[in-house]
Amino acid sequence: MFENFINPITVGLYSLLVGSFLTACIYRIPYGRPKGLESLEADEVELEKELAKSTDKISIFKPTRSFCPNCKNLIAWWQNIPVLSWFALRGKCYSCKAPISFQYPAVELLSLAFAMICYYQFSSWTALVVYIFCCSLIVISFIDIDYYIIPNVISYPGMIIGLVLAGVNQYFHLFQAPLAADLTESLFGLLVGGGFLMLVSELYFRIRKKVGLGFGDVKLMAMAGLFFGPNHCIQSIFLGSFAGSILGIGLILLTKKGSQYPLPFGPYLAMGIVLSIFTNINLMEYLVIR
Repeated sequence: MFENFINPITVGLYSLLVGSFLTACIYRIPYGRPKGLESLEADEVELEKELAKSTDKISIFKPTRSFCPNCKNLIAWWQNIPVLSWFALRGKCYSCKAPISFQYPAVELLSLAFAMICYYQFSSWTALVVYIFCCSLIVISFIDIDYYIIPNVISYPGMIIGLVLAGVNQYFHLFQAPLAADLTESLFGLLVGGGFLMLVSELYFRIRKKVGLGFGDVKLMAMAGLFFGPNHCIQSIFLGSFAGSILGIGLILLTKKGSQYPLPFGPYLAMGIVLSIFTNINLMEYLVIR
């Protein structure tokens, strides 16, 4: 029944709508937090108290309608058509003419791209789960770039869902690779993904006497491990570290900022996860000495 309902057109249309929802999540989840380096320097306890006292309450589902971040006017439906409205309005708010970031159509197009890749590469239920996981990576990456955080509202529920899906797969075999085949593989992925990065973080702190790897990155890889198992975690960390090193050096040279300038690691880990689950390359075959 589920297979008969889906086709490339419906997948594409729904993924664009989902992408529009993801842009709201990226804006609303960290709403009220300082951006950039100020976010790293903020006292988390005091910040949470200030956010709790704030009368400007914004959450993922409140308000229910989309609004302009600048003038706060509600956006009409025809101004909120994924991708098309941004180009029709020339990247500006219809009411106040304030510029609207290209991030909005970019996220919607990323959602479309992941949906189509999942549709053609995996079976229906596996494709749905992998696509939803990729959507969480999109939100995590954009928030980490601006705020240097990986929200617990995504990682903690994600870990629970990953474990539950592994349990379901163990007894009903509903999902195929790259998802974990059973609870043993899922829990081993948790140990390898989250445990390895936690060890690296602790060693770095003891040697350099400062935080070099955020706990959010640990939780991200723990979540990935529960979904995809240990092999994909190892590949994701390797690929993410490699990409982070190359792109990080490039950004340092382009911006002329020193090596001490902090770079969010979450987007690079997300890139490593995506490369691992969407490619047939098995790095373990090349890294393990026969």
